[in-house]
Amino acid sequence: MIASTPPTVAGLTGQEQAMLSSLWARLARTTPKNLLLNSYYDGHRALQDLGISMPPQMARTRAALGWPAKAVQALARKHVWEGYTLNGQIDPFDIDGILHRNDFTLTLMQAITAAYKHAVAFLTVAPGDQSAGEPPVVIKARDGLWTTAHWNARASMIDAALEITDTTTHENGTSGLVSCEPSRFILHTMDATIIATADKHAWTVERLNNPSRRIMVEPLVYNPEISRPFGHSRISREVRYLTDAAVRTLVRAETSAEFFASPQRYVLGVSADQMEAMRDRWRAITGRVLALSTNDEGETPTIGQFAQMSMDPHLSMCRQLAQNFCAATGLPQSSVGLFADNPASAEAMQAAEVALSDEAEYQWRVFNGPLLRILQDVLMVAENLDTPPAESWSVHLSWTPARYVSPQASSDFIVKTVSALPKVADTTIALQRAGFTTSEIEQMRAEWSRTGLIDRLGNVDTVPPDHDITRQSVDNGAPR
Repeated sequence: MIASTPPTVAGLTGQEQAMLSSLWARLARTTPKNLLLNSYYDGHRALQDLGISMPPQMARTRAALGWPAKAVQALARKHVWEGYTLNGQIDPFDIDGILHRNDFTLTLMQAITAAYKHAVAFLTVAPGDQSAGEPPVVIKARDGLWTTAHWNARASMIDAALEITDTTTHENGTSGLVSCEPSRFILHTMDATIIATADKHAWTVERLNNPSRRIMVEPLVYNPEISRPFGHSRISREVRYLTDAAVRTLVRAETSAEFFASPQRYVLGVSADQMEAMRDRWRAITGRVLALSTNDEGETPTIGQFAQMSMDPHLSMCRQLAQNFCAATGLPQSSVGLFADNPASAEAMQAAEVALSDEAEYQWRVFNGPLLRILQDVLMVAENLDTPPAESWSVHLSWTPARYVSPQASSDFIVKTVSALPKVADTTIALQRAGFTTSEIEQMRAEWSRTGLIDRLGNVDTVPPDHDITRQSVDNGAPR
């Protein structure tokens, strides 16, 4: 955790120091909650024992449950980004090379996962050091644990941001507590990007002017609201409660399993010496001390066994908690191990995921604005512009459909649609609805173009002498 008191950095103006203090305090306030969310996501949440039904020995059980991670990852993996298009043209600004060098697909996936975990994550754009092998533009994903921003509600944009990029770890030898002390941070303002580095508690500042007066940090937010512009975590209070309750149920079931595996017996009418010999639990269970003689009064000991415990109540409760978890997160019940007796049909699979697919499509609309501005930021840095190109505002983002559609249903839809509207067959939309990805469509068009050219070259002898084949478009034979 970072200290709640921000550093005083020489070289900052009074306004910049005030902004640093405000953002630093915000980060310090949100850090405990984000660390708690991390513990749930990683399955490291300690057992929350109510102190009623579990023996002290079982309270030390290191139980773990991956439900919070499923709540995050199941929705995050519904987002398959395919690229930017403008008027049907793929990659209209020719920045695919920059995106590939930044492994942008993976970067975006990590940012979306972090956003669902902490409610918000950030994508940053900065000039790269090409002499060090970096691309001309560097795109990084930042989580909400080490990055925060100030939201300008009037302009609906960020007007300041703080990234903590490096820390120094200190361990207190007395208490054993470990603390992280920031040693490098980047402060983004409308006027400048300020990089501050600590060397033995002395801060040095590098200032880069910001002629665009644009913060090149964009938030990816889950479920934003007017009162909460940075949204909510998928690991909500309800998800955390259900996870704690399910872990307790699993531990109680394990406790019952211990008794289930070693039935409880009782012996009546034994002497003190025989009772002392039976203090060894396992010897009593395995029958080594069950050959008993009469007691001092001449009575024959009576041996009995308590009724066996049932696991059904614990399993039923665990099933109910799993169903409540699926209702809270929109996940299909099969994701938490609740399967029907018969395999699910394509229609049943689609119906089970309809809530999750609706959530993914809603989030596309939330993510489109920040990702459009990321494209503009990349263009401005790459081409040294002060304002984004006017046509960039018309760019469209392409995503793979989130809803599951069986290949048979896709084929049936295409056949019926093309029968009614034949021109649809030559469109990219038809190929996408048939289930092909953008890269597959590009490959098919390239092969069609080569095939068309070869066919025309093969028929060159049949072309009239006064006809110039080189004036034909190579793409004549390719569907558009």
